[in-house]
Amino acid sequence: MENVKAVANESAITSLEIKKEKKQKWRKKALGWYFIIPGLLFHILAVTVPAVMSLYLPFTEWNGLNTPKFIGLENFKEAFQDDVVLTAFFNNIKWAIFWVTIPLIFAFIVAYLLKKVKRGQTLYQATFFSTSIITVTVAGQIWFWIYNPFSGVNFYLEKAGLKFLEWPGLTIPALALFSVLIADMWKGFGTNVIWLLAAMTQTDKSLEEAARIEGANRFQVMWHILLPQLRPTLTVITLLTILGSFGAFEMVYVMTAGGPAHATETLSTYYYTLSTTGRRAGYASAVALFQTFIAFIIITIFAFLRKKKGWDV
Repeated sequence: MENVKAVANESAITSLEIKKEKKQKWRKKALGWYFIIPGLLFHILAVTVPAVMSLYLPFTEWNGLNTPKFIGLENFKEAFQDDVVLTAFFNNIKWAIFWVTIPLIFAFIVAYLLKKVKRGQTLYQATFFSTSIITVTVAGQIWFWIYNPFSGVNFYLEKAGLKFLEWPGLTIPALALFSVLIADMWKGFGTNVIWLLAAMTQTDKSLEEAARIEGANRFQVMWHILLPQLRPTLTVITLLTILGSFGAFEMVYVMTAGGPAHATETLSTYYYTLSTTGRRAGYASAVALFQTFIAFIIITIFAFLRKKKGWDV
């Protein structure tokens, strides 16, 4: 009997210990949730709820104040017939083509030259990167002043008798977008220089030395040895550049707000104007959803190239 009681007591003690361990584990988990819940609630209110609404509002007529009225696909029908949407879409394409050509090639050349610099390389890096730390508002105002025909550089060129050097800038619709792109390149291309320079320092130097020994010139080394090793970095930069181009907003809005005559309008500036001064938040949401769909297509294409074509990212 005593042995039975002893075994029963031991089992009771063991079960109590197991219960205590379970309670302690539950308390630890609960303590973690106490820390997570505030951030989770904020994320739900600030991200999840607006994301869900963004899927519903494109199908409504809403001015941003009253109750949204469901109208089906009417906003999308209007968007496909809206000339401004078409203009903005092609401006985004021009923005992407410009950024993956001129600034990227220029950044590659600058990074390649900086790679050869032995003294003062950090100073050169800081110089090229310095424009990237300037806020878009300040950079936009600087270039807005440069293009100003009454108080900018053109004004002083005219007074100096150098009117043939004037750049009409933002006053001519055909040149306005390119003028904004120059300002945006001045501000942002330094970041690509730093990325490419960092990637170049990680390349295999022995391959370049072997190619030179075999008689390859500088261009052949760059094309056949350096560029293949930089492909992952160039792929990432290209992807981010194209995605950023279809979300271009800040520099355009600061300098022209989409003008003159929608010549610099992008999808972002157009749906921002629609949702604020235009009081057409529902239609603006439809344009924004179209922009999101474009970004999804771009990411899908890069994912396909990575999986099927072996592109390294």
